[in-house]
Amino acid sequence: MRRFFIPATQIAHQQAILHGPEFHHLRHVLRLAVGDTILLADDLKREHSGVIIHLTAATATVAITESTAGPTSALSLTLVQGLLKGQKMDLLIEKATELGVQRIQPFTSTFTVAQVPQERQDQRVTRWVRIAQSAAKQSGSRVPQIDPPRLFSDLLPTLPLATEHLLFYEKEQYATLKTFAQTRPELASVCIIVGAEGGFAPTEVEAASNAGVHILSLGSTTLRAETAALVAVALCRFLWSD
Repeated sequence: MRRFFIPATQIAHQQAILHGPEFHHLRHVLRLAVGDTILLADDLKREHSGVIIHLTAATATVAITESTAGPTSALSLTLVQGLLKGQKMDLLIEKATELGVQRIQPFTSTFTVAQVPQERQDQRVTRWVRIAQSAAKQSGSRVPQIDPPRLFSDLLPTLPLATEHLLFYEKEQYATLKTFAQTRPELASVCIIVGAEGGFAPTEVEAASNAGVHILSLGSTTLRAETAALVAVALCRFLWSD
């Protein structure tokens, strides 16, 4: 069933009004018509099955036939990711969404090359959300919460205590994700922290460790930042998800 995203405010009295880019995709790309069934996902993490009952030049009216909670996973996954250059960040947002990450927090640190000026942060986050929505349509996953970039040093004091935080550092020689998982066969919430192309400064790794973050290695091979993040997410899903 075709999946579309809609603000919950556009759903009332068992009907939804679809317009803008999602309407364009429904009408002019997929060429759906009155009588076709679709799936709507709203920003309150609910999903609605419905039937198109009316079309105009700019809107589609959908009669809601069933509403349920959206897809859930046994593992809550957050990705705290150093900003990447060019289109690498777009690719990472897309693939992390497909892998079921529920929240993405970009950050800048000492060796971060990519920067997003303060006045352009809202625009960039909007772009990332659109990319995540497109990925979620294909994969059936939820659209993750995507936060504006923050300084890495500002993030550390805000890390939630109920989550295991794993920072992957290419210079870590002993502690690995495999050995860490052997001591924790079950986890409900994991926060994965991966640096940008330049990695982390030793002082940042030390500060993270002092904040209770586990410093781990993904193996002897040095991976690109975007590869490391996706490998870490996939492995955590394999180890602790359903």
